[in-house]
Amino acid sequence: MTDQQTHSVDILIVGAGPTGLTLANILGQAGIRTLIIDRKPSTVAEPRAVSIDDESLRTMQFIGLDQPVLKDVVLGYGVHYFTRPGGHCFGKVEPTRSEYGFPRRNAFRQPLFEATLREGAQRFAALDMRFGHELESFSQADGQVQALIRDDAGQPLKVSGRYLVACDGGRSPVRTLLDIPMSGTTFKSRWIVLDTENDDDPFWQTRVYCDAGRPIVEVPGPHRTRRFEVMIHPHEDADAMLQDERIREFLRPFRGDKPTTIVRKVVYTFHARMAERWRIGNVFLAGDAAHLTPPYAGQGMNSGIRDAHNLGWKLAEVIAGRLPDAALDSYEAERRPHAWALIKLALNLGEVMAPRSRWHAAAISGFFRLVAHVPPLRDYFLQMKFKPKPRYHRGLLIGQGKAGAQALVGTMSPQPRLQAADGSIVRLDDVVGPRYALLAFGAQAAQWLAGLQAPLWEALGVRRIAILPRQAAAPTDIAGVLQCVDAEDQALAFFKSLGQSIVLVRPDRYVAGSFTVAQEAGFAQACMDCFGLRPAPAAIPARADGIADTSALARPTA
Repeated sequence: MTDQQTHSVDILIVGAGPTGLTLANILGQAGIRTLIIDRKPSTVAEPRAVSIDDESLRTMQFIGLDQPVLKDVVLGYGVHYFTRPGGHCFGKVEPTRSEYGFPRRNAFRQPLFEATLREGAQRFAALDMRFGHELESFSQADGQVQALIRDDAGQPLKVSGRYLVACDGGRSPVRTLLDIPMSGTTFKSRWIVLDTENDDDPFWQTRVYCDAGRPIVEVPGPHRTRRFEVMIHPHEDADAMLQDERIREFLRPFRGDKPTTIVRKVVYTFHARMAERWRIGNVFLAGDAAHLTPPYAGQGMNSGIRDAHNLGWKLAEVIAGRLPDAALDSYEAERRPHAWALIKLALNLGEVMAPRSRWHAAAISGFFRLVAHVPPLRDYFLQMKFKPKPRYHRGLLIGQGKAGAQALVGTMSPQPRLQAADGSIVRLDDVVGPRYALLAFGAQAAQWLAGLQAPLWEALGVRRIAILPRQAAAPTDIAGVLQCVDAEDQALAFFKSLGQSIVLVRPDRYVAGSFTVAQEAGFAQACMDCFGLRPAPAAIPARADGIADTSALARPTA
């Protein structure tokens, strides 16, 4: 193997699906030397995932791809539950809230999404993408991962990197090589998945037919596409169910005898399982390699994107020298409970979508008819409040501060629309950028932020943002503080419990902690202890991107 065949990187990503490509964009944006490989010749061409949620779209905004992605997304669709095809609708879920800046449920097509992520990755000189390349083996020694990769012509490529992230799917070869078992529920279900084009049905909500005889789900998509999912009973032969005549039989209640353009038909077996470990040494699992969920909640791909955002910003900080390697242990500690909560949600929704008997189906429809007459319960389902909120209970979180503000720690911060100094309406994340932020709300918020003096804020490259109430006096310029007005009162609901507290928001938009001006010194020390940082000298040089360079001045502890 010649020197030209040896590739040195910081991060090697195996698998260029949604999780891997999202992670690659996060690292590329941060200037981290990254290689992403996939054994396929390109991104997927066939439809797979069909639902993208508000949290994932917020991650797309983080990497500057929300607008290109949204071109191929149907925003804000809900779910209508029916007793059977042609039966009555007994329940509706039609969320209208968008606290994170986007509607909660949205339809998309994975091939278009992956193509957009791939195109976006080409923006970054530090990022190298190689399709038609397969990981053959790897080893770990002295804080490095050595990997042997072969292209589709059989030519070898030796790669040396600090970390390897396996985003290589439910059958993850990396997970197999690491000998990490999958565990979880014994749930197992088979469904025929039919993807169609040139659809002429104008109904844009998902329909779920909770018929114990044959549960069926139909999901509208962008550009006149539609998906049908048909449950196969345990005693039925999957190959026989895929025959053209059976497919026409399944679709007849929805399409009649009209011709239907079927672009894909496949049988999926749905699992609910999780890897027992997500990290061994310098190798991490993410996405389906770490957890498998039934599709009933539309959260499989979205959970993978959450993994990518959580792990991605931490890897970037570690490589840049602003966090220690030990901080990466927080990835599994934070993500595992939330991923499992969404798996349990999917299992519970599966009880509704695929009732075990006609009696079970009747009980479910009766319950939802009753709920429709109880406003609090109706809104609980209508607004998707049953979906587990993004919340971390342990990890890179600082557990101190006043009670009201402390309740926000570990939650995802909202994304209100704000009025900037020039009168334009902007979203909070566009003001923050891909970095930490200190947020305060109130008429005096700018003064509180301006008075902060701990060197830590410069060391972390924090952006200070004051959100002023709509009725507050016109802001005056205060150096180092960006001031925006809560023009639509969207920030008020979240920040009203803060009082005079300030919140530190991580790059993944989660609240790391809260403190008042008087508590600054103690909080900064607690933050440094939690993150594994050492005190930095007062004079901190700036990097070319404007973020303080602490690689030599505030090097993390081992």
